[in-house]
Amino acid sequence: MEESLMDTFKRYYADYRGAVGVDQSFTDAYQATAFHVINQTEHYVQQGNLHEIQNLIREFKEIGLATSPSNDSLKEQFEQELVVQELNRYSF
Repeated sequence: MEESLMDTFKRYYADYRGAVGVDQSFTDAYQATAFHVINQTEHYVQQGNLHEIQNLIREFKEIGLATSPSNDSLKEQFEQELVVQELNRYSF
């Protein structure tokens, strides 16, 4: 099963978060997600898969709505999820 675009965004955020602060990680992850959308769209075009292109664009628009006008709550959610992941990784 393919991960959702929001899961991809979260994964990028987690990757960047290890190196930079919250705001820069969020910005970098959003940009990486946009590039991911472009690459996936190209892949789906080559397959002639209009349905997947429509789903991908819909998901990206939803992320855009979730990040504006303020993305503080989404940043907080990402941070909380990272904490939970770390706790789960080190729990016995």
